[in-house]
Amino acid sequence: MSLYNNVSQALSAQGTIGATISGATSITGGISKQAANMMGGGELAQAVTNIGGAMATNVVRNAINQHIPIEAHRALNVGGGVVGDLMRGDISGAGLRVLDSGLLNDFLPGMSGIASQVMYWGRPTPLFGGITPTEARQIYQTMRSARLSKKNLFLIEVSSALMGDWISQWFNLFATELDYAPLTISGDKRKVGVAVLDSVQSSEPVELRVTTMDDQFGTIKRWYEQHHAATVAQDGTVGTPSQYAIQIKIVHSFITRQSTLAEAYESIGWFRPSNLEISLSRRDDAMQEIQMTFSQLDTFIKV
Repeated sequence: MSLYNNVSQALSAQGTIGATISGATSITGGISKQAANMMGGGELAQAVTNIGGAMATNVVRNAINQHIPIEAHRALNVGGGVVGDLMRGDISGAGLRVLDSGLLNDFLPGMSGIASQVMYWGRPTPLFGGITPTEARQIYQTMRSARLSKKNLFLIEVSSALMGDWISQWFNLFATELDYAPLTISGDKRKVGVAVLDSVQSSEPVELRVTTMDDQFGTIKRWYEQHHAATVAQDGTVGTPSQYAIQIKIVHSFITRQSTLAEAYESIGWFRPSNLEISLSRRDDAMQEIQMTFSQLDTFIKV
């Protein structure tokens, strides 16, 4: 460490008076050690020389007190500490040292209260995970200003060439849960020597599960049955996608089209009916829920 660093660190840690007394103590300690060695290095020699070193340090301290008033010690120590901070480039530390000293109270009443606030907001504390309260407040304000997405806010729109889009209002009103994986890529891991390579195979179709309530007329169930019949008829024939394809749009974080932002996240896909599950029980006095499963027609069509 250079002489410059030694001086700045001593001034920052001890101040001017402290650094002077510490230097005098170091010098007298060295002289005492040499004197003890000259006297044989025994316990008596060590005791005698330690007393002499302490007396020399007291002489230095008394000389400082004689020429420098006690009330000026604090200002000199603060000044020396500030100089040391500035020599090390710690401008913030120098400012906090002046505020914490209380010297500015003589010029600006109430600065001690400001100093305590500055010291609190600018010092790391374990209460906030080792960061300063100022940084913790910035993190909180960032999170507070972010509009987080809520899982219970979503908009679902359903339309098809078979029955139009009139059912969308009922889907959006009755739907309670949506469960789907919009992006799925399958692949195999192949060993090459001691290494492993990933071999991508295909993009898997989306399987969408929608849980809804229904009215007493079975409006949702009848709608699903109509599309199921258009897909596979009772005579064994299979319909064409133009007859049974269902376009489903899912908008996250919004519940109506009027309130939806242009940049809202939206999933759009073409599906066919796959499975309908109905659960009835006389043990529960609750609303009936049905679960409809839709399978993506292909992975090429996006809108």
